[in-house]
Amino acid sequence: MKFTSFLHKKIVDLLGDRRIVVWYDAEGDFKSFAAEFNAPNCEVLSAEASVLKTRRRADEIYRLMNESENPSERDRCLLIYIPRRRGAGEEEKMRDPFEVYAMAGAAFGDTEDQKIESLARQAMPQKADEIARLFREGKPDIALLDGLEKIQRWPLLNDVFRTETPAEIIAAALCNTAKAKEAAAKPGCVDELLRLLAAAVGFKHTGGDRDWNVLRPKAAEYIFFSEFVFDLPESVPDALSAVPRAGVEAKSVVYAACDRMRSDTGLRETYVELAQGIESGLRLPDLMPKDFDPGGRDTFPFEERRLLGRAVGLVVNGDPASARTVIENRKRSIWRTDPQRSPAWTALERAAAVIESAAAVSKGLTGKENLSVLLDAYTDVDGWWRLDRASRLFETALTACTDDDVIAPVVDLCRRRYREAVTALQNAFLAAVQAEGWPPDGAPRQTRIFDEHVAPLLERREKTAFFMVDSLRYEMGRDLGEALAGTGEVHVGRAAGVVPTVTGCGMAALMPGADGMLRLVEKDGGLVPALGTRLLKTSADRMKLLADTYGDRFFETTLDDLLGSPKKAAADLKKAELFVVRTQDPDAVAENLGAWRARRYLSDVIGDIAAAVRWVVSQGVDRVVISADHGHMMLPEIPAGDVVQTPPGGWPASKRRCLLGSGLSGSAGTVTLKAGHVGVQGDVQEVCLPIGFRVFSEGEGYFHGGLSLQEAVVPVIVFRAGREKQTTAGKPEIDVRYRSDKFTSRVIGLKFHLQSDMFGTAARVKIEAYDGTGTKAKVIGEAADCEARDEKTREVTLQAGKETPVPVLLDPDFDGAEIEIRVSDPQTRVVWAKRKLKNAMLD
Repeated sequence: MKFTSFLHKKIVDLLGDRRIVVWYDAEGDFKSFAAEFNAPNCEVLSAEASVLKTRRRADEIYRLMNESENPSERDRCLLIYIPRRRGAGEEEKMRDPFEVYAMAGAAFGDTEDQKIESLARQAMPQKADEIARLFREGKPDIALLDGLEKIQRWPLLNDVFRTETPAEIIAAALCNTAKAKEAAAKPGCVDELLRLLAAAVGFKHTGGDRDWNVLRPKAAEYIFFSEFVFDLPESVPDALSAVPRAGVEAKSVVYAACDRMRSDTGLRETYVELAQGIESGLRLPDLMPKDFDPGGRDTFPFEERRLLGRAVGLVVNGDPASARTVIENRKRSIWRTDPQRSPAWTALERAAAVIESAAAVSKGLTGKENLSVLLDAYTDVDGWWRLDRASRLFETALTACTDDDVIAPVVDLCRRRYREAVTALQNAFLAAVQAEGWPPDGAPRQTRIFDEHVAPLLERREKTAFFMVDSLRYEMGRDLGEALAGTGEVHVGRAAGVVPTVTGCGMAALMPGADGMLRLVEKDGGLVPALGTRLLKTSADRMKLLADTYGDRFFETTLDDLLGSPKKAAADLKKAELFVVRTQDPDAVAENLGAWRARRYLSDVIGDIAAAVRWVVSQGVDRVVISADHGHMMLPEIPAGDVVQTPPGGWPASKRRCLLGSGLSGSAGTVTLKAGHVGVQGDVQEVCLPIGFRVFSEGEGYFHGGLSLQEAVVPVIVFRAGREKQTTAGKPEIDVRYRSDKFTSRVIGLKFHLQSDMFGTAARVKIEAYDGTGTKAKVIGEAADCEARDEKTREVTLQAGKETPVPVLLDPDFDGAEIEIRVSDPQTRVVWAKRKLKNAMLD
């Protein structure tokens, strides 16, 4: 039986039996059917527009059904359509204004046998397998289900394609090369296929040619252009009006066929080639108006480019929320899987996040905040630190954009809004510091981190790892905490850092006994941090202090050595109770690699530390404490006029963001405070700070040393390993796939296939490009932003049994002859898979 006929009879029978039916349809599958439903002496109400009006009308009809003297009103039936689910429990049902009618009559749609798939099976039991496949692979509508019963028998097509569903056959005939070849070779099959195309979508073939290789591009143009036109809110231009297309009655079949071609990984690549050729052949980018509305579907690639431009315009014109809607709606677009196109969308999405966060910070500032209020507002779970994080991720995303002309207006706007917001915040913060001093009363202090978080663990003889990270900003600590959340119990706290916010002072503040004892001592014309009489000028001085304090219970290494030579570190770790891991990243990256690489690689330390923590946990360390010497500020550049003159005086310590010593007079754009007012003890009388984010010397937009929330608030991450015993899996089988043995772009669209084990276990991997083979090869690229990559750790998750697309971005100055793509374990750095590709960018 035809599906709608079956459904109509079922509802009519239920109305005849109970007179009142309340139809619950949470998925909206029956919306159009209910709107057109009619039966003798039956009134249909819909609660979609107004629940209140529908309830009032239902009450009126119910009263007439019970009280009217008129037989036609007394014998009336009532169908109430509710576009949501029925209440699950008594409390929910009591809140439902229509539950009383469901009880008086009957409810429909609230049980599994009244859902669309089950009803379709009941209507057409002979099509059960076909129906199951349709629902497994998509969401067929009523029109498509109705078409199942009308399908003619196509024995030859069924023999080739193993289905009689027109949409399935059309999709495979156009995009499954092997099946299309088989159909072309089977006598009579092409004729049957042409009859199906004519019956299902109205495709009329003129001429005697029966070669499917010739007919296929014409049929593809007909189907693709039909979907494009169906999806347009307005009519096509006159220049395209004569292009053949299907009638509206074929819309559901066309949509289903195109959805199938785009969603099936085996058909997608051919679909892309066909769509690009049809777009070019019809000259769609030239003939369609520049401001046309592309609708909601993804037929042709130029629609994605137009939508990107529209989203950019929305952001620039002050409507980032609407831009985000466009971005979200296109996240699953087939054209966003293009490694050349996806980075621009990612950058735009992050630009919108920056602008929204900047607006939130600006709105939250009243000009009357004290230090405690500002510190809380910045470090709360949903605090203003998110603005700095959004900016960092935006700048990282920009490095992957090879063609950023379209988003250029957003780049300028985003950076301007970020600078305006953080400058306003800094002005409020510095004013509060002038009034109250630093650190604020009652705030956790950097000088107490070791004594409060590390020393107690060692007193209990608990094996502890202490990561001392250079320039780990508070917001990066938040991301690191989230990256570790699945491994154990994590708490991310804050601490007020010491002034100046430079490595020597900040690392000395992380030593045991630093609170109240840290001083700056004048020596050889400069200032050196000291604990009491012990000078701590270098990292070696600090490590010797720990060695003298804890003896053979102490061992230290660098993050590079730990990740590069884990076996050596494992042997040393067995003997240690205090295991200190030092790293100069991201400070070394930002200060030594230039602005572009700083923006690109600044976040890498998060993933590296997360991998190192997982490794030390695997070696039996249960407790980990992570903190930093200082934070930092990262701007694209230092604007003209933001380099201020050094005021006259004696400044034995002269940094880009602060001067320490004593001044003779002030200078424009600076503020001079007593050393004790900002917590500095020792041979220093005054501290001179630039106002806002100005600096005392030229240089890149990365800096620290001054007094701002970004520079002077450090994260304190306390981690306790989970109780679950970690299992060691075998080496995963990973295949690195690419369409050629050569690459022609700095963004390489690779695909990675992880062979499934018996449990379907996913694998978390590091994907990098090296400038050659062997251990001496250097990293010159890595996985770019994509759906499979974690933006916090930059690690990629490969799903078992599936092909995962991952773009790899190469450094802009790489010009070697070949690269090697390596897939490795983020924790042990063991290489699991690799593939060599030749450089053909200049061919």
